[in-house]
Amino acid sequence: MRACLCALTLLLIGVTATMAAAPTPVSPQEAHDWMLHVIPLPKKVTLESKMVVPASGVAVRVQPEDPPLVLAEAESLGKDLLERSGREALPRPSEAAFVIIAGVLDEGGTVAERKIEGAQQVRDLKNSEQSYLIRPLDEKTLVVTGLDAKGVFYGLKTLRQLMSATFRGEGERCTVEIPLATILDWPDLAERGEWGGSANRDIEWMSERKMNLCESHCKSLKVTDEGKGVAQFDKTLIERGAQCAVKVVPIITHLDQLQRTGLFKVFPQTLGVGDPKSWPYGGTTVKPACFSKPETVQVLADWMVSLAEQPEITDINIWLSEHHVACKCEQCKQKGQFVLEAEAIARGYELAKQVRPDIKLRVLLTQGSYEFNDQVIATLPDEIGITYYDGGRTYDSSRNPMIYPLLEEYAANGGWLGCYPQLTASWRIVCPWSGPQFIKFRMTEFVDKKLECLCGYATPDNRFYDFNVNAAAEWSWNAHGRDEREFALAYFTRKGVADPEKAADWAVMLGPVGWDVYGARVPYSWFFGAAAKSLAGGNVPSLGGGPYRYMPDEEHIASDLQTCAEATKLAQEVGDPALIAETRVIEGYVKMLKTIHQLGDAIGKKKELADEEKQTVTEQMAALDAATNQTTEGLRAWQQAAAPDSSPSRLEDTIQVTEQTCADIGRFLAQFGIEDPGRPYRKVRAGVWKTEDFDEGPEITKRWEVTDLLAGPGTYEVQFVYRRGWYGLGIHRASLMSATTDAPENLTPVVTDEHEGTAAYSNRANVYNFDLAAHDPKLRYFVVADIRGCPKDSPPDKQGCEGEVMFWKQRPE
Repeated sequence: MRACLCALTLLLIGVTATMAAAPTPVSPQEAHDWMLHVIPLPKKVTLESKMVVPASGVAVRVQPEDPPLVLAEAESLGKDLLERSGREALPRPSEAAFVIIAGVLDEGGTVAERKIEGAQQVRDLKNSEQSYLIRPLDEKTLVVTGLDAKGVFYGLKTLRQLMSATFRGEGERCTVEIPLATILDWPDLAERGEWGGSANRDIEWMSERKMNLCESHCKSLKVTDEGKGVAQFDKTLIERGAQCAVKVVPIITHLDQLQRTGLFKVFPQTLGVGDPKSWPYGGTTVKPACFSKPETVQVLADWMVSLAEQPEITDINIWLSEHHVACKCEQCKQKGQFVLEAEAIARGYELAKQVRPDIKLRVLLTQGSYEFNDQVIATLPDEIGITYYDGGRTYDSSRNPMIYPLLEEYAANGGWLGCYPQLTASWRIVCPWSGPQFIKFRMTEFVDKKLECLCGYATPDNRFYDFNVNAAAEWSWNAHGRDEREFALAYFTRKGVADPEKAADWAVMLGPVGWDVYGARVPYSWFFGAAAKSLAGGNVPSLGGGPYRYMPDEEHIASDLQTCAEATKLAQEVGDPALIAETRVIEGYVKMLKTIHQLGDAIGKKKELADEEKQTVTEQMAALDAATNQTTEGLRAWQQAAAPDSSPSRLEDTIQVTEQTCADIGRFLAQFGIEDPGRPYRKVRAGVWKTEDFDEGPEITKRWEVTDLLAGPGTYEVQFVYRRGWYGLGIHRASLMSATTDAPENLTPVVTDEHEGTAAYSNRANVYNFDLAAHDPKLRYFVVADIRGCPKDSPPDKQGCEGEVMFWKQRPE
């Protein structure tokens, strides 16, 4: 790298740079429009003039002793210039039309032997190690500097964003505009980043947006046969982060999830006391450790020391237990699960500091610890940071504030506090939402309540939530800069959409409607069975409550639908498929909510319907089917527009539960003689496969009856959906077979689709098609598949293979 950088400042023999003309004035409107190309917006900007120079005439001056972070980003700036100018090297500073100097301020406030006016301002800023100053030294020189390599790195990012928008022409004719701007900038939050989803993959992508945190689970936490805890972490993540100013923090997982570490095998006495029947949780068995046992405390300390021994690691995060599944021994009952965990963490941290005095630690609160968070904070030393997570309170998109008084006071008194919010519609389902109002609300609260860290959750992939993650980067850096529309305008300007003004209007217009839907937990969790049950029980929530929390009356619903219609028109005028699909999905959910409420009013607790009432309910069921189809088609179109190569199971879940809601309501209405017009075309569960199916071996043939799911000739599809277990499902062949009513075992093949498919965390070709030319209603029909599941002799910690078989008919074009 250093050899490359030297080329930026060496004399290019035989080449003389064309000298630039005088500075050109920049109007306030031009300055505003130019800054739209920068995300996040810098805090203080004065931009009144610019230089237009040949790209081949710009030199980038660095010092060989500058930190690698500075050298690498300066080299990237040089490459931008070289690629557009077609040159192999840049001119030396003495012969350049313009010189950009980049470097860390020395104690005397100089860079490259040039005294920098205003350097003291950088030292006085919050998060000063990330602050930077850009200013012209004269009409042909611009400096980018800061107290630390991180600040210079961010300053160069800003300058590159500004310059990249102004290249004109190619080769020798290429020019670039250089802002003669004074920019003083620093972040509001010290740490801004993510965990989970695609965060590990997207370290460099996050860095481009000045995000600087990626938290990631250890590759393994083990207890050796000798009883020593060993933690392994992917060092390549740390190396990648170091190259782009992203701190990578290893996670020691939830302390109630240690059964796979070998702890209980090596130290059986550490397994918690209690009734094992009370330990199953969420479909799995949580085996609590006893934190009153010294062996448990020592193993936790060993893991911390093991990580601290790796010099690349600067911080560690430990996650408290997530569940109320605790050891019930007398010692544990006396102090309590979470106080004991905090004490064990504090002890381990002291041992880790003996190995690495500079190692830092943060502890994650959970929904399990919520009622004991005050005790946890009181137990932990002040130097240990607190990060706040709660599955029901931080994975939340409501309009409620997130930081509650205990934590607000903790941060106000100088405690180091971070938060793990979802930046999406939900942690569980995957729905489109470009929500500037939502993200600004969250980030502004965090900044105003003096948090230090944002560790967002954007599952399953940042590409699905590009707008919201960029918005989080914007407002976690500069919470009180741009308003919602200005950010949206900057986002779409940088993205290069055809009409960024209309796209910004679209985002600001549709964002609150999405908030009405997703903030009230639609489709998760209300569409996970609750909607149909409430209708069947005659207790659909009133407007203003439950899923209608932000829809207080019919006029509000009508207004939301009118807004969706206007947003649709804007999206179509912009011509962006993702915008169009997002609008269709959100409008579809509003229509579904409206129709479910109308059905509730029409049916109530009635057991029978008059003919006139049946007609009304029939029309409403048709409207619900149309809204459901609009929503699911929109979800599929959104995936193709946002991340066509992805196969996220949670998106499939979202489509399924949306369709299932309509299907369940249709089945309930059948008792009134109401037909569900979309029933054949909606995915329904034809059956399941379970772990015990493979007791005799992994290769089996299994069948599921679909007689009642057929609706005449047409194209049918069957999808194998993995739900849980160590193993996914391999599918070799799927057939539609028929049999007579009196001899269902004598199957006759009707149509077969033979190809290799996989239903697992990542699916591959897991949908099989049947073109049914003729349907005989006198026969029974079955899906029969040759599948491969889990070996019968799989080890105890690697077991399970469970899933569902979904079946539906393709809608006619």
